[in-house]
Amino acid sequence: MKKILLILTIAIFLIGCGSGPGNQSTTYNFKQGTGQLKTSFLDNAPPDKLYPGSNFKLILGIENQQAYDALNGRIILVGLDGSYFKLQPNYQEFQELKGRSLLIPGGDKQFFEFDGEAYELFQNSVQYNNPYFLQIHYDSSLDFTDTICINPNLYDTYDSGCKRKERSSYGGQGAPLAVTNMEQIVFPSGTGASVEFRVDLSNRGNGKVGFINLGTGKLGGKPITCEFVGKHLIDKRRVELKSKQQQTKVVCKTFLNDQRSYETTLSVDFTYDYDISEQHQLTMIR
Repeated sequence: MKKILLILTIAIFLIGCGSGPGNQSTTYNFKQGTGQLKTSFLDNAPPDKLYPGSNFKLILGIENQQAYDALNGRIILVGLDGSYFKLQPNYQEFQELKGRSLLIPGGDKQFFEFDGEAYELFQNSVQYNNPYFLQIHYDSSLDFTDTICINPNLYDTYDSGCKRKERSSYGGQGAPLAVTNMEQIVFPSGTGASVEFRVDLSNRGNGKVGFINLGTGKLGGKPITCEFVGKHLIDKRRVELKSKQQQTKVVCKTFLNDQRSYETTLSVDFTYDYDISEQHQLTMIR
């Protein structure tokens, strides 16, 4: 009887280890979808209604729901009428907010405290609503990797390898900036084929992308030549996205040595800066 109980106990333990949340997290891909910074104010900080001559707290929480670190952050509150409200400080910084990962599945979160003071309402006024803007600026990165099929010989119908896909679409890589589409074009040649990848980048977040810097492009682990094309180029490795044109294109090229189809990995990485602007409001009543 004791042996049976021991066997049952061990079986339950093994099942628990194999199906628990920890095992699920080791297989989860955080670099998918559209991740971004999430902001929230603590309850009653600030209060829904303020009274003349009162002091209050504004406590802002920022949670990094990206799959990448947010660096060199700046927080500023703008638009408060100095005749009615005073906020100290109106500017704060953070060095790093870690992104979502196996170690931090929910992403890093920090709180920032601002001390406020409500002045007096003007004579005969019973209420004053003051809209203001919360602005956050930070730097971050983006990694794009996909397994693709390369087929240098477009006319070889007897090739039993993989099948090349001319165009691919993507749902995001865990950041507001995302690779959304990629087109693969093979140029056959008697001396050796070449391949060109046209990669579309778009802003899918609620803020605005500023500058994007191109890192390294690799095909099968070997560096390939990549550069930005189109408008708003600073140079071939750096582009500035204007407020309404929140998309750009990267072209990567390389020569191919193999003559038959094969699977390999394409990867390109980027760094960029991002701005978030949210409107909020303080209300003072008599």
